[in-house]
Amino acid sequence: MRNVIIGTAGHIDHGKTTLIKALSGIETDTTAEEKERGMSINLGFAYFDLPSGKRCGVVDVPGHEKFIKNMLAGVSGINLVLLLIDSREGIMPQTKEHIDILSLLGIENYIIVMTKIDLVEEEYRELVKEEILTFIEDTPLKDSPIIEVDSISKKGIDQLLLEIDKKTDLIEKEQASKNARLNIDRTFQVKGFGTVVTGTLTEGTISIGDELLVYPKGIKTKVRNIQVHEKDVQTAYSGQRTAINLNNVRIDEVSRGCTLATPNSLTKTYMLDTEIKLIKDDVANLELWDRVRFYTGTTEVMARVVPLGVDKISSGETGFVQLRLEEEIAIKNYDKFIIRTYSPMITIGGGVVLDSSPQKHSRFKAEILDNLKVQAKGSLSDIIENYLLSANEYLISSEEISKTLEKDKDLILEHINELLEKNSVLNVENSYIHYKKYDDIKEKIINVIEDYHKRNRLKVGIPKVELVSKIKLNNKEINQFLDLLISNELIKIEKNYVSLKDFSIKYDNKQLQEKNRIEKQLLDSKFTPPTIKDLTKGVKPTIEVLESLVGNTVVKLDDDIVLHYNVYEEAVRKVESHFTKNEQLTLAEFRDLTGSSRKYSMAILEYMDKQGLTKRVENYRILDKK
Repeated sequence: MRNVIIGTAGHIDHGKTTLIKALSGIETDTTAEEKERGMSINLGFAYFDLPSGKRCGVVDVPGHEKFIKNMLAGVSGINLVLLLIDSREGIMPQTKEHIDILSLLGIENYIIVMTKIDLVEEEYRELVKEEILTFIEDTPLKDSPIIEVDSISKKGIDQLLLEIDKKTDLIEKEQASKNARLNIDRTFQVKGFGTVVTGTLTEGTISIGDELLVYPKGIKTKVRNIQVHEKDVQTAYSGQRTAINLNNVRIDEVSRGCTLATPNSLTKTYMLDTEIKLIKDDVANLELWDRVRFYTGTTEVMARVVPLGVDKISSGETGFVQLRLEEEIAIKNYDKFIIRTYSPMITIGGGVVLDSSPQKHSRFKAEILDNLKVQAKGSLSDIIENYLLSANEYLISSEEISKTLEKDKDLILEHINELLEKNSVLNVENSYIHYKKYDDIKEKIINVIEDYHKRNRLKVGIPKVELVSKIKLNNKEINQFLDLLISNELIKIEKNYVSLKDFSIKYDNKQLQEKNRIEKQLLDSKFTPPTIKDLTKGVKPTIEVLESLVGNTVVKLDDDIVLHYNVYEEAVRKVESHFTKNEQLTLAEFRDLTGSSRKYSMAILEYMDKQGLTKRVENYRILDKK
């Protein structure tokens, strides 16, 4: 069954709760206090089925100015809004504020419901309707249908149901593939079951047994039970009002304002880069370090304002703002929010999160402003390109891009192919990197190798492990980049030593004589070579020549012993031949194979252990089958 969420908005006593009861048979004024005062203090919710079979969850948001923050919590996840206007009173101050909030949050689907029509003469109703049409002329509600109803006599209710059915056909179905997210608006405890949270499941699905996280507190939990519209279900889907029984969460650990979501799907932050639109009102101005109230989902926190690119954002203007939050929240890019003045509390604007984890940066830095413009206005290709440029990782898979941007993977790949054709992005083993970042890491790697060559002119190259430590990439990424640089004929790797493609050691005559002498002496001595001290006599120029051969024609077993590479390879062949007929190799057996002493045999075998050829078990070796 298709699920949609409908919200009701409007001034206090304009008939929201009565209308919902007429539509669903459910009374949402649930507390004695609410019934006594004749107003909805907290969010009530009900449901009803449309003629087409769609099920509508209804959020009855409060109308009194004092409870605007509850109304803000209610609009999170709403697909369609019924804006109620009492036929006797017409547009009221809170009606205007509700329209401002809904518009700022980007809600596009409305039905205007004129209530209590049985209490007003038709001629007066027409005057009120004219007032409404004039008022909404310059708002997103300008083309919204106006339905006249009386909830007590049920006059107009059938027509309203048909209009809701028609309107909800145009609403895009939420992607069930998104990460789960439920903004918690109520918490309570059920004896024998523990903590229960409720809210609208705005994204994804939640099933019994799912492991989720309570943000921003980071509490791990498991779903014990789920109810949708007072019935136990196995799975809740996006667009449903949902009650969830949580495991391993105390009632005092979770509250309204928390979010239940898939682990690692939200960013915990004290700072946001945003685009904010201010309403046309004399009080709606933002200057550096203004203190405002920030609302998103069911979260309310105080924040300081840092305009970007301008000194001030004035009434009716749109601009970029960094918000410095006074409490940590959990959020992600493209979430919508509302801001209100600190005191008195007046809604002055709203916007969208463009970067959920920014750094503090210069207010007038062109590069920052350009990136924010791309995030705010750019096509999906622009946003992917910007994401690849700004992400901490260098290589990012299409799956990760799809997950982060919450777009279909096939759509992501379609736009990535456009970027590949423009040579903006590079494909490295089915991971992607922006060319600017590739050029950056390429330059870093080349510079490190060049610097090593300048300081070590008689060494074949920088040890790969040393290069990895300097570049600070993980092994998978560094290997992918090195393979790419090899294929582009910029570097070469020999025996785990990395050098520039055209680099070669150049010896002068004296160095060449020493090189030939060392190599001949090591070849002649085979498995019982002279020590490093005996080879070099401690003379620095000769030590440098010997070091230049390590990794090339010489294998360094330890700080005292080296072998000619050909001799070491001969030892490897003898060991591999031994294991074709035997499962174990003792030190004595290896000594007999090579005719070397115990000291040299031990050094050679320990080096083979380090290379992963053999593995020591008690007093013998076996082949290392890793």
